[in-house]
This record gives sequence, structure tokens and C-alpha cells, in this order.
Amino acid sequence: MIKYSTISLPKELYDRLQELLDKKPELGYGSVADFCKEAIRLHVEEIKRELRQDFLRRLDVPRILKNLERLSAIDKDVYGRAFEKMDAMVFIFAKDFKIKECNHEFYSHLGYADKKEIIGRDIYDFFEGKIKHTIRRGRSIGDYETKAIRKDGKKIDVLLSIKKLDDKKYIGIAKDVTVKNYLIEKERKMRQLYEYLIDEIADSVIVTQEGKIKFMNKSVGITGYKAEEVIGKHFLGFVAEEDRERIMKNYEKLLKGKLKSEPRRYKLKFKDGSIREVEMYSKRIEFDGRPAVLTIIRY
Repeated sequence: MIKYSTISLPKELYDRLQELLDKKPELGYGSVADFCKEAIRLHVEEIKRELRQDFLRRLDVPRILKNLERLSAIDKDVYGRAFEKMDAMVFIFAKDFKIKECNHEFYSHLGYADKKEIIGRDIYDFFEGKIKHTIRRGRSIGDYETKAIRKDGKKIDVLLSIKKLDDKKYIGIAKDVTVKNYLIEKERKMRQLYEYLIDEIADSVIVTQEGKIKFMNKSVGITGYKAEEVIGKHFLGFVAEEDRERIMKNYEKLLKGKLKSEPRRYKLKFKDGSIREVEMYSKRIEFDGRPAVLTIIRY
């Protein structure tokens, strides 16, 4: 049976984590509990990020620009109300690149108390990048990733879209993506750390999806196979013939949530032709956004 520590981790993994944290104090975790709390916090932030991304996906910038252009030609009062109520940072500037108008979200998001501090200033006071050069060449700007400059001098990541409104004016919409970019980078670093930890575990770890092996750690090498001989292949090719039907049935039940995750014994084929019995502990997970099975193999 698998032994668990007081924080409900497999004890071997707990010990391995503690060993890693002792060897790498630069990671900044004082204990395994701190590491786990950080993982939980990142998971919650990931949920928030997905909700925010869903909002940004639903924010159809080309349609908004088109509607604003139409409204500006029909009814200035309606246009003004729509302009002010937008959740994105919206601004209008002239051919000399001086800002003529902006909504509340624009000036407040950049740390200003009133739009009077914005009106008449050059767009380069608020955005980095070769914006003027692109506009002078008669081009629109769509989802251009750049930096917006706050009043306090701090910079935030934004996606900027600019379109010609009429012969004298342009309209721009900026979406703050600072949190998204931070979480993407944080996720990348954490994934690197998790992959390192998994790779260092003595037991073999594999991830299968739709029957094919998508991930393996270096401990799988004990079977004699190299990564390129395993990744992308169906896992049944490495199972002894007498256990194939049983392991496939359990695999399908596990994906459907109809099988309890607990250690089970199967026979595997090693590269040297030998057949050896191993203990497997499998669990349903999400891998790259789709159902998969994580399996720990103990020889």
C-alpha cells in the first residue's frame, strides 16, 4: 500500500520534494507545505485567468470599433454613452497623435484622476512601440502587444488595437493583459519544476491519452526502451498479451470514472523480451485540456 504524509502526499513524493527543497533553497520554499500551498494558489489563479481570457475572447474588438464608428455618425449622445460604458480602455486621437477624448476606464486604469490630465497629450506619453510609424503607413493596428505607461511610471502589458475613425480621427482600444502574461510565465516556470520533480522520481511515470503514451519520465528507461521508442505508441504494445484485455477494460472504466484508483498488478514486456510483473497506480487527469491517465509504475 502507498504510504501518505500528513499533507496527503505519497510519502515517497513528500520525501523527494523535501530533498529537492533542501538542495535548492533558491526556489524560495521553506517547506513542502509551502510548496503545496503555492501550487493550490496557482491553480486558483489559473481558474481566474481562464475566466478573464474567456471575457477577452468575448470582447470582439473589430465589432466594437465598427459599432462605435457607426454610432458616431448617427447619434453623438448614444455614441458618448456607449463610449463611456465600455470596460476596455478607449481613446480617440487626431492626425497629429494628440489625444482628443478618452473614457473613464482609460484614465483611471492608468492612474489619473481626470481625463483633463490626458486630453491634448501625445499617445507616446501612454504607449510604447512603433505606433505612429504603422499609422503613417495607412495601416490599422490589431491586438498589438505593447506596454502602457501609468502616471506613476509603472508599465503594464496591453493588447492595443487602432483604427481610423474618419479623415481626422483615430480610435484605439487597449486591453490589460498584465495578469495573463504573468500567469503564463509563472505557469511555465512551475511546469518546468514539476517536470523536473517527476523526472527525478524513482518510479516510472507515464501519461496516456486515447491509448497513446504522451509523456514518460526517465525512470521508464529501466524497461530498456528510449523515449523515442515509447512516446506516441499505444501502451498495449508494451503489455503482456495475457493482460491486455484486462488492462484495456480498466483503462476505459477509469476514464469514465467507473473504476477506483488503487494499485493493480500487470505484466509488461521489456525490450530484452522478458515479461515482468509490475504494480501500477493509475488516476484520471486532464492533460493539455483533455482527459488522460497518469500511471505510476513500481517494478
